[in-house]
Amino acid sequence: MNLSWWLERSVWEYPDKPAVVDADGTTVSYRELRALASRIGNVLAAHGVGEDDVVVSAMPDHHLHVAAFYASLRLGAVFSGLNYKLNPEKPLADARHCGAKVAIVAPEHVELGRRLIAESGVETVLVTTGDHGFARLDELVAEASDELRITPRNADDVAAVNFTSGTSGASKGVTFTHGTLQNSAWGAVFLGGVNSGSRNLSLVGMYHSGGIHDSIRMVMAGGTILWSDGWDVDRVVSIFLERRPNWMYWIIPTMMRDLMRHPRWSEIDLSGLRTYVAGEPVPTDVRDALLAKGAQVGNMYGLTEAMPVCVLGPSLYYGDETEIPIGSSGKPSKGFCTAVLKDPFTHEIIEGNDVEGEVCISGDVVTPGYFRDPERTAEAFDGEGFLHTRDRAYRDPDGWWFIRGRTDDIIKPGGEKLSLLEVDAVLQAHPDVVDAGCVGVPHDRFGEVPAAFVQIGRTMSEEEVRDLLDAHCVATFERWKRPRLYVLVDAVPRTPAKRSKMGAAMKAKLEGLVVRDADGVTTFGALTAVTT
Repeated sequence: MNLSWWLERSVWEYPDKPAVVDADGTTVSYRELRALASRIGNVLAAHGVGEDDVVVSAMPDHHLHVAAFYASLRLGAVFSGLNYKLNPEKPLADARHCGAKVAIVAPEHVELGRRLIAESGVETVLVTTGDHGFARLDELVAEASDELRITPRNADDVAAVNFTSGTSGASKGVTFTHGTLQNSAWGAVFLGGVNSGSRNLSLVGMYHSGGIHDSIRMVMAGGTILWSDGWDVDRVVSIFLERRPNWMYWIIPTMMRDLMRHPRWSEIDLSGLRTYVAGEPVPTDVRDALLAKGAQVGNMYGLTEAMPVCVLGPSLYYGDETEIPIGSSGKPSKGFCTAVLKDPFTHEIIEGNDVEGEVCISGDVVTPGYFRDPERTAEAFDGEGFLHTRDRAYRDPDGWWFIRGRTDDIIKPGGEKLSLLEVDAVLQAHPDVVDAGCVGVPHDRFGEVPAAFVQIGRTMSEEEVRDLLDAHCVATFERWKRPRLYVLVDAVPRTPAKRSKMGAAMKAKLEGLVVRDADGVTTFGALTAVTT
């Protein structure tokens, strides 16, 4: 079934109800959203868009973006939001990879539009408004019909492609089908209790799986999307005070801490708000701050490839979050996927409790693979049909799951297992450290040792940072766990959404380097000076 039918159904039930409220307060009803989606769909069709053609976008997150998404679906086309916030080469490469036919861009992204035509094979660029040398969407929409028949699609047909900014190198185009997106949205509705009275504060955009899912789950339930249009803590605080969202489907701890430090935090009443904290286990300070404000809080584990939730997470509808141990994401959401732990080396399923392994998933919400990328799809799935997430989890004696980082966050210096997340946490606890993250670097004696990328809050030399933090590590945990290489950076490479460290980018900086035992604890500058 084409997902667009959910928008049609909400128009039947709630024609005059707010479907989308933009960050500036512009409000669009379900009737208006459906009409706009049909008009944009007719414009796209006039420019040759049909079944399975790809439409890409680069525009702010507001009602027009949601309408463009549903316009693509109504035609049986494929939607992909371009992440224009990263290196400009990324959206160009993503559009080229997916074979995009038409791009819709806002005036501030006109230059990207020109490059999409020149370098990525895009045939047509529509600018949302203004005279910039491209066809104007606003003028074309004003002349188009607000009726457009929905193209039949089945569960396996592609609805959207989301290019990740992930932790492991070049972005991958995660395929979302009409079936998997619908199943995941149902999971959100039923596990969370999302309904027509829900007003969801949407914190991430349409270039992200979270924005796409907010645009489906809320329309499916007949609720209201409250766009933040990106993370701006002052704007988000105003939305809380003025529009009183009762859902914030997910938030990451970094965002919550920004809110907690805001001077108007004391004015915010979160009574009745439901939210999942994602990206990492719920820190105690974040959980306590939300609970003290009257919010209902669950810890969720998911990933883009699982559309992007419904792997681990308590049912807020039933209040299951109160039964789950602190730090746990609960147990697998059996109604939507099958999650198992596998040995990351043998790929055998690990049975029983009090065990640790790689989270592997299959089922109704799992992507069928990466768009037009059979090699990476084959690498990600095993012969039993399980997607290997590369995330590690511990299952305790009572069967509760605790996410423990990435499989590549485990190294074996001298044959001893070491979690780089433990080293990260020790470094981050130092008062002079703004951020820190470790990856493994080759060592001529121990095989592999931690290399620490560190952002410092005051002016210090690389050598001073090394000596300060080495002393801190030696005083905090076993000497063998401490980093043997320090890299001073302006910012630790992290993904924009979940703030996970980008291991591939960090390792690329260290490519070709080997720490010698004779070097002791050294710095990037000293090591590169030796090798060059």
